[in-house]
Amino acid sequence: MIGKSNITTFQLIFLLIHFQIGVGVITLPYDVYMKAKSDAWISILLTGVIIQLIILLYGALIKRFPSSNLYDVVQILFGRIFGKIFIILYSIYYISVGSLVLAKYVYFLKAWMMPITPKWILLALMCFTAVFLVKENLQIIARFTVISSVVFIGFIGASAYALKYANLTFILPIGTNGIMSVIQGLPPSIFAFQGFELLLIIYPFVQATNKSIIKAASIANLFVTLFYSMLVTVSILFFSPEELKRVPEPVLYLIKAFSFRIIERPDLLFTSMWIVLVATTFIGIVYASSLGMLTVMHSKNLKGYSILVAFICFLVAINFKGVYDISFMSKLHNHLLVPIFCGLPLFFLLTSIIFNKKEGVKSE
Repeated sequence: MIGKSNITTFQLIFLLIHFQIGVGVITLPYDVYMKAKSDAWISILLTGVIIQLIILLYGALIKRFPSSNLYDVVQILFGRIFGKIFIILYSIYYISVGSLVLAKYVYFLKAWMMPITPKWILLALMCFTAVFLVKENLQIIARFTVISSVVFIGFIGASAYALKYANLTFILPIGTNGIMSVIQGLPPSIFAFQGFELLLIIYPFVQATNKSIIKAASIANLFVTLFYSMLVTVSILFFSPEELKRVPEPVLYLIKAFSFRIIERPDLLFTSMWIVLVATTFIGIVYASSLGMLTVMHSKNLKGYSILVAFICFLVAINFKGVYDISFMSKLHNHLLVPIFCGLPLFFLLTSIIFNKKEGVKSE
């Protein structure tokens, strides 16, 4: 499967960007603003720096295991039995993330575009899309993310247009809320960046040196950081402090405020673009979980396990009752982010150093 799935560093950049930017992009300005107020954009930039440090941590682990992904690494470090336990836990984690992504996707879509459409149809269409792409290989997924990146032009263009109505007094003076408010804005910011950790699963499929892989991941992180900073800053400049507290989906409300002769409801157009971002994020999650199951079962039936993962996500998501269930699961999931992002990879790296377990290094 590795031979059939090789990708370039260029494709890796788009994969990581799409794995990170997904369902939470339309609520990010509100989520961070409620914690950091007008300094929310600083929280986003600081989060980008933290993620970059974690990527460098990943680089150290990749250097020691250049041809083994995370699922192989844990078996090398802890043996087959305990290694498979780690893999199963990771697969379950990604299923929980996928279920939460689907639940949020259905909630927002029914609120903004399809209030009458049954929930199960919306979920089934998203699951079918994910399985259709995941059943092939990572190369097909990478090509799709490159093509679908055209949607970012719409978001960037709308944000630039919104600056026409910007009010700088909404963001000044900078730092007036203190360092603690900026720190409090980090948890919702980190949640929006999740997806970059999939680098540890897909890096062996990249036809490049270790340095090139980390460079590509850093470029992706830079784009995501600047993209999120732009959305948050524009939202703060466009809405007054009292307005922003009352609009949980500020990106869509911002676009809805515009009126064009050609497009009567631009918010519906941008909701469609947002669906593409949700799909690419969910595809990455299904792929990561399916690959974990393949490793545990020593199977090559990627299609079968992708169907299984998508179906489980479907069953879990369809049982979410509303915004309160989503909020509860999001808070619960937030507590797992730091261990998954940083804690476990650091533990794996230290274990490999202490017990001197590593592979040969790729030629630089």
